[in-house]
Amino acid sequence: MDGFGVARWRRHGQDRLYVNRTEGGKAVGWYDLKSHQLVITDESSRTAVVEALTPHLPDVVFTPAPAAAPEPAAMDDIEISPAGDLASNQPGDALRRKIAQLEPTLWKRVFARWLSNETTEAHSWAVGLAGERLVGGRLNRLRRGGWKVLHSIQLPSGSDIDHLVIGPPGVFTVNTKHHKGKSVWQGDHAITVNRSTTRYLPISESEAERVGRVLSARSGFLVPVRPVLAVVGAASVTTKSALPPVVLLVDGSRVDQRLSGLTPVLAQEQVDALFAVARQPQTWMR
Repeated sequence: MDGFGVARWRRHGQDRLYVNRTEGGKAVGWYDLKSHQLVITDESSRTAVVEALTPHLPDVVFTPAPAAAPEPAAMDDIEISPAGDLASNQPGDALRRKIAQLEPTLWKRVFARWLSNETTEAHSWAVGLAGERLVGGRLNRLRRGGWKVLHSIQLPSGSDIDHLVIGPPGVFTVNTKHHKGKSVWQGDHAITVNRSTTRYLPISESEAERVGRVLSARSGFLVPVRPVLAVVGAASVTTKSALPPVVLLVDGSRVDQRLSGLTPVLAQEQVDALFAVARQPQTWMR
């Protein structure tokens, strides 16, 4: 196996670390020090590229890509009927159904009252619905870059996944929380709202782990999933962590920008293959 070397390249306003084969000098990938993007030009050398760059970038955590995507032919057996395609779900659909069950003819009026001081169950759901719609709209912008986005995935337990996002930087479960005017803070072991400890970290981690198990079983290869907590309406969103946080805490109004800036680890073929599995309702009925 050829060896690999790292060389820094700074020209035309760019600053990159190139990984080159020692025999022939051919570049197989690079890391952009300004945009923090990893680019692989030879997928067969991805592991070698990451290993070569790691000593030069001790503060960067490279997320491993799945071992391999299923062959396109393997996806031919997947049949999706329009009525059962989760890609047709809209942000907040699960909450809309809950509101409709409480007030079948009045849910629109309930939603219109979400800014009021009422504290009914329907009002709480209406507030959550507003948050999911905002975050869902931001996530949908990622589709222009080849990302795949699903909303309101119903689970057998009766709960749902607010948003599932699949793109070049990997797979993400996005949970939306509405905390108007409050201070949200993340440390190594907890997320607090106005200094009150929440269970957001373990709940988000558990959801991502479950999604990873399901997608790995259905896809036939390991699918790491990272949990994201998108906060809407907060006065401040702060992360103070000594280690790279497992749960990514973001301002919901900028969630698309935050995710699109992460290091790519998946080829578009892998993104498409995972989406073909994730959009099937039967994938989640276990």
